Amino acid sequence: MSSRALCYTGRDASVCVVQVLDEFLHTLEYGPHHWAYALVVGAAAIEYVFPPIPGDTVALFAVVLALRAELHWALVYLGLTVGALTGGVLAWGFGLWLANHEESWPSFLKRPGASRALDAVRRGYEKHGPMYLAVNRFLPALRAFFFVGAGLSRMNVATVIVFGGFSAAVWNGLLMALGYAVGSNWEVLRELAERYAVATFILSAIVVVGIVARFVYDLRHP
Repeated sequence: MSSRALCYTGRDASVCVVQVLDEFLHTLEYGPHHWAYALVVGAAAIEYVFPPIPGDTVALFAVVLALRAELHWALVYLGLTVGALTGGVLAWGFGLWLANHEESWPSFLKRPGASRALDAVRRGYEKHGPMYLAVNRFLPALRAFFFVGAGLSRMNVATVIVFGGFSAAVWNGLLMALGYAVGSNWEVLRELAERYAVATFILSAIVVVGIVARFVYDLRHP
């Protein structure tokens, strides 16, 4: 797989996302099967914690290997779903932690405008929280934020598991079906996924800009 390296440089080390991804894909194809399944679970979960890791790319490659009978399709599907749900619950837990430690938030988040914006988020989850979680897997750029918002709104964990699990199950089923439709052709499958990711990223960026603009407006007009 050829792609440009996306690197993050810190004080002591530089992490290249593409290099990590290549290691994932190599292990999926050539490593022991039990490690391959563990990586499927891990990749589906870690994108909720570290979004630059493209979990769907690993998922698609696992689907291709399943269709080639190198991995069992049912275990791949189960691993993808369990991993996504695990990552979502971790993001929900982070949001809940934030909700329980508001006294530690930066001062600008305690201003009246910010408080109104956060109240609006909570009211939105009270009315439409299950729907937000049900569509989270279909918006790659925003998946983690749906669960963080659920935590901030103190949504019940059972509701998070049910609707987050539903979203993951449907999305992963579509990935498997797409793999069958294109005949396990990795390049075609990846190109389709990249086009979808670009389209949803643009849509998500528009939504985020609108939310940020409203947040800034509320901050300046307490």
